[in-house]
Amino acid sequence: MHTKRVILLAVIIGIISTAVVFLLNGGKADWFDLIGTIIGCTLGIFVVLRMQKKQT
Repeated sequence: MHTKRVILLAVIIGIISTAVVFLLNGGKADWFDLIGTIIGCTLGIFVVLRMQKKQT
C-alpha cells in the first residue's frame, strides 16, 4: 500500500472510532475519551508505517 493511502485509511478509522466512542457514551463523552481515541489511532498509523517500511 502507498503511504498516502495508509494515512487516509487511518484518518478515516480515527474519525469513525471517535464518533463511536462519542455515541457509546450517550453523547456525553469527555475530552479524555476522545483524545485517547485519537492518540491511539495516531500510534496505530506509526506502527503500520514502520511495518510497511520493514517489508520494503
